[in-house]
Amino acid sequence: MTSPQSRQPVDARHARLMTGVSLLAAIGTLVIWFTDRQQGLATTWDQWTIPMLSALYLSISVLHIVKPCCMPWALPPTLIATSIYLLVAIHLATGGQSLAQLYAATSLAQLIPVFYVIAFVSWPRGGAWISGLTYAGLLAQYLFSLQLPTPTGGWSDVHLLTQKTLLASVLIHPVCILALSFIVHLRGQLSTSQQEAFKGKERFLAMLSHEIRTPLQAMLGSIDLLALKLHGNAETRALDRLRNSATQLDTHLRDVTEFTRLEDPALRIQADTFDLTRLLNDLRDDWIERAQAKGLTLTIDIAPGDQAALQAVRADATRVRQIVCNLISNALKYTLVGGVTVHASLSRQHRGRGMTIVVEDSGIGIAAQHLETIFQPYVRLEDARALRADGTGLGLAVVQRLVDRLGGRLHVESHPDRGSRFTVELPMADNG
Repeated sequence: MTSPQSRQPVDARHARLMTGVSLLAAIGTLVIWFTDRQQGLATTWDQWTIPMLSALYLSISVLHIVKPCCMPWALPPTLIATSIYLLVAIHLATGGQSLAQLYAATSLAQLIPVFYVIAFVSWPRGGAWISGLTYAGLLAQYLFSLQLPTPTGGWSDVHLLTQKTLLASVLIHPVCILALSFIVHLRGQLSTSQQEAFKGKERFLAMLSHEIRTPLQAMLGSIDLLALKLHGNAETRALDRLRNSATQLDTHLRDVTEFTRLEDPALRIQADTFDLTRLLNDLRDDWIERAQAKGLTLTIDIAPGDQAALQAVRADATRVRQIVCNLISNALKYTLVGGVTVHASLSRQHRGRGMTIVVEDSGIGIAAQHLETIFQPYVRLEDARALRADGTGLGLAVVQRLVDRLGGRLHVESHPDRGSRFTVELPMADNG
């Protein structure tokens, strides 16, 4: 991207899956090529093209890791090159009568349906197109083989088997393409239904939030006016309770609204360049008063060698701020003595092309049996030492969803009475 714009990040699990598939394809084709050469089954066409295809798929697997945003541009040429290889190889095997050519025809007939699946999965918009052209080429090869003149001694058994293999492929492959097209169509319908259902829920929640917040703001305004006229301790404490309850209700509404918004499958991430150090210091200024009210410290720790790089990171600043804000809020909520420290550094996992943010506290900690549930929505761990933990139990669930949307990873380490340590690994957004 040359300017900030909305872009859906590449799903991390899908990227890892595609990386593995590409790597296995590169290794598998090279192993088959080597064994075929050893047994004399490799044709002249295979001698040169298979190593090139293997190198191409290896490059794709590397590209998935270093620059996943380029995959929409890299996959179509790779699929087209694979289709050309398959069609030429079948053409060379069609008119021959050797064992190597029979092997080529039968093995390729089995590989082409796999190619269809890969095309539909990796290139949803063009999968049907490239699969249809490949099948058309296969059909043309079969029709061409029917026009070949019969040798004087007649066709050999090898040639007849090759013809039968091609005929079976011509009859079966359309079913594969139609089935894959139907699956893609159903997936599209499901996605549309999910988006429509979400939009309906979002409209309802927006209306409900508006109807509740309007009188809520009036209540807060009236409480502030009463506070100017009442000076007694009992009256002041009563107004404080009213204000706290109204503020808490407003916070609950914000949490529910944000959590619902993150369920939107069409949610876009806005990537820009920002100063992470300044963002964290601003958050400290926002939360220091609440920390000091509980007798706690709130510290920002920036890795010395990474300060310059962290002043120009590229990601969604609003979402990163929300992640850290929720983690600080959670840490202060369950910390009674000591303090909270926010560490920031370049991500070693992403080889410097990412950021690591750690929120560490000296709070009451989390028992091991609860570590798997704290990121589930509406889960709130109560502890007698923390009195009553306010909130909807959505803070950490929102953090988990935001980290997933940004293509990062979230890890927690905690021990009762020794505090908790939340580690967020986020990749940098691509510039192009």
